[in-house]
Amino acid sequence: MAIRYEDVTESVMEMFRKVKSQHFQELKNAKIRVLFDLKKRKSGGRIVVGRILKANDLVKHLTKNANAEEGYDFIITLDKKCWDHVTDEDREKILRHELRHVSFDIEADDNPYKLVNHSILDFYEEVEMNQNDPRWRERVATLTEDIYEQEKEARLEKKKKAAVKL
Repeated sequence: MAIRYEDVTESVMEMFRKVKSQHFQELKNAKIRVLFDLKKRKSGGRIVVGRILKANDLVKHLTKNANAEEGYDFIITLDKKCWDHVTDEDREKILRHELRHVSFDIEADDNPYKLVNHSILDFYEEVEMNQNDPRWRERVATLTEDIYEQEKEARLEKKKKAAVKL
């Protein structure tokens, strides 16, 4: 059985740190793990190119290490096929979008980081920042879906050819 997730490359982490420091100063102390998702994920009939999850106590325990003494606060997963086929500009948009899901509540008694839903289908801030490419999410999702479909068709064709040889 294949493992679903793998660590991202250092170049992904460099981009993540850049996006976080440029746009999300309030998250400077948030411990966020970024992983590639190697399998297609859909939600509401749409392909998921990025996802952020708040770490529960078990995940926090399992992710304790030198970089995150108390474990990670959040896990971001990025669709690897998508990531490998889009531009750096789109990659930054995906990371920014996922980080918008985190809010910082300075008055919280325990963990000041919370997950928030979209203010609209996206976030108002992202709509403003992406005026030059307002449908970027649909474009990236369609590209990713097409890649998965092409791979599926290639596997089916390969099976047909193997069956014919028998």
